[in-house]
Amino acid sequence: MRVLHGERGTSLVELIIALPIAALIVAGVAGIFYQVVKASDYANDAVGAYTEVQRAGARVSRDAVQAQVVPDNNYGNTGTVLIAVDQDVSISGTEVLILEWTDWDGDHMEVAYSLVTVGGSSLKELQRTLKVNGSITDTYVAAEDLDDSIDPESFAARTRFEWSSAEKEVVRLVVTALVGQESSTRTYEIRPRASA
Repeated sequence: MRVLHGERGTSLVELIIALPIAALIVAGVAGIFYQVVKASDYANDAVGAYTEVQRAGARVSRDAVQAQVVPDNNYGNTGTVLIAVDQDVSISGTEVLILEWTDWDGDHMEVAYSLVTVGGSSLKELQRTLKVNGSITDTYVAAEDLDDSIDPESFAARTRFEWSSAEKEVVRLVVTALVGQESSTRTYEIRPRASA
């Protein structure tokens, strides 16, 4: 092997100094990458929780604009306010809000919202069931990842339907969604339009 004048190899001392510096740079880059991924997960969870709250409110509000009647069928009270609990076994869930109206074609529309337990989870889904002239025509999930656990400060469920006053003219929907470690809560006031 031919050695040119002025060229030299890497010494052991230089290697011993360079390796920890390279390790620090790699650790710094890995730490920054971890923080970016963690911030992204946080943002995704926060947006997901907000989206579910918005989905619930938008769907219920859309039906409430049509509603002429919010029946008060409180046949049972287990320590929480139950609004218009329907005894129809085809509608699953523990707490149900029922909105009724007659459409332009004279059909009687009834929409029931119930909080349904998702298999193996402590979170609930808001299920929407539509009946037209007494027959179920559509059932789907209006919102997911809803937290109906008891708030230790207010002693009320975090997601619930309740009358906003003793006159029972306005129903309040308080909805809390929990996605990952992030939650979002919003309150909607539901006032049926006057019956014709």
